[in-house]
Amino acid sequence: MTAKEKKRLVNRAVAAESKRAGVLSRKVHAWAERPFREVKSSRAIGDYLASRGFEVEFPFRKIPTAFRATRGAGEPAVGLLGEYDALPNCGPEEGQWGHG
Repeated sequence: MTAKEKKRLVNRAVAAESKRAGVLSRKVHAWAERPFREVKSSRAIGDYLASRGFEVEFPFRKIPTAFRATRGAGEPAVGLLGEYDALPNCGPEEGQWGHG
């Protein structure tokens, strides 16, 4: 498979998921959960990944809102770290929590 064909496959996969991923992103943004309290957010992201064939492990490293999602084995291996906890004074009003 050529690099151009691989790129076309990736672009199709991204386009197919964009609507569902966008809905999830807006939900996480609206919840704006504080650090170590991202209960709804972590569960929603974990469920999203599980519905797409990932094995999701909750909790991860003894952190209740942390999880590890894996799929497949071998090469290549890709790792991602997501930070989605809210920040102080980033909400719609002064003093509220929100996303930066």
